Amino acid sequence: MAGTEGMAQREQVRIGISLPLTGPASASGKAAEAGYRLALDEINKAGGVLGRRLQIFIEDDGNLPAKAVPIFTKFVTVDRVHAITGIFGSAVGVSIVGPAKLHEPLIAMLGAASPLVERGFEGYKYLFHYHPWAYHNMEAVFSFMEFVRTGTGASTIAMLYEDGPFGSAGIGDTRAELIKRGFDVPFMESFKSGSGDFTALLSRAKRHPVDVLFWIGFDADALPIAVQSREVGFKPRLIFGTPASWPVGYEGNPVARDVAGMAGWTSASPLPASKEFVKKYQAKYGGLTEEYMAPMGFVTLTTLAAAMNKAGTTDRDRVAAELARTDADTPLGKLRFKPSRLSPSVYQGFDSDLWMVFQFREGRRVPVWPKSMAAGPLAWRWR
Repeated sequence: MAGTEGMAQREQVRIGISLPLTGPASASGKAAEAGYRLALDEINKAGGVLGRRLQIFIEDDGNLPAKAVPIFTKFVTVDRVHAITGIFGSAVGVSIVGPAKLHEPLIAMLGAASPLVERGFEGYKYLFHYHPWAYHNMEAVFSFMEFVRTGTGASTIAMLYEDGPFGSAGIGDTRAELIKRGFDVPFMESFKSGSGDFTALLSRAKRHPVDVLFWIGFDADALPIAVQSREVGFKPRLIFGTPASWPVGYEGNPVARDVAGMAGWTSASPLPASKEFVKKYQAKYGGLTEEYMAPMGFVTLTTLAAAMNKAGTTDRDRVAAELARTDADTPLGKLRFKPSRLSPSVYQGFDSDLWMVFQFREGRRVPVWPKSMAAGPLAWRWR
């Protein structure tokens, strides 16, 4: 019997998914998990992969390299998966470069935006990176800041950034670019994501009155930054954060009013594929999500499964060839892969065009930039 079960397992197409389901990035990880599970239902309902039910292995890496590396190795050597996906945090992305180059699995990477990840995978031909890189994110940030300055006259920015690869990679270049564009950046300091105590940091920032507080970190940092800014009397006209997800219930907190964030998707998107995704999500979970990691997980698994079906095999090279030909209308917009900017062997999916900026207002997210997506004006009054 054991042998029969083992054979049945080997016959299934298996995909390993590494996500931060605990820790400071867990809101993003759980949103992505919901998207992956929704995609799994749809794929298996439609006949699975290569005529067999798709099997996924979801493991919690806590966004920690110390947990992610053993998980990655287990996927390859024990579960013997046909592809690996997930991998949200940049520190995790950097940590798996070595194991990946040793075992050479096909990787459909969900997040990990730091160019350190991109450069680490230089020469690797089995990495498909779906999320924009950090410089794509910054290109969108610079465009938004120009919009803010044009509309409000804002000229001074304080910057806070988490001290891992996500927040710190290229931070000096980001500050230099803002200065080059005419902004004054009198205060910039790093912080430990998830620490929950920003009082001393914000008290130092208060000595430099600025128009905008721009912070780069994770969902666990959003509430303490807003609350403790008020507590210490730090009063920028706008708080603008770029976590991949926001804490559950954040939009309903009074301190969230007019806080701005960047997102790759909104449930109000007019795209037909997005409307279809929202419908399926509501049917499965009984509610809406505003976290773009949910459609990102959905898109990653559905396109990977589609490539396997088109290839007619799980052979890594043939699936990679089909994935490279992806031309799909997704909830996040059109997905096509092209050579990555810093490491052309890597396939890059979405870029700076993915992003929009919203503000929390009356318990919901109101898109304010770009103009083509805006559902309301920028509120310039955070206190």
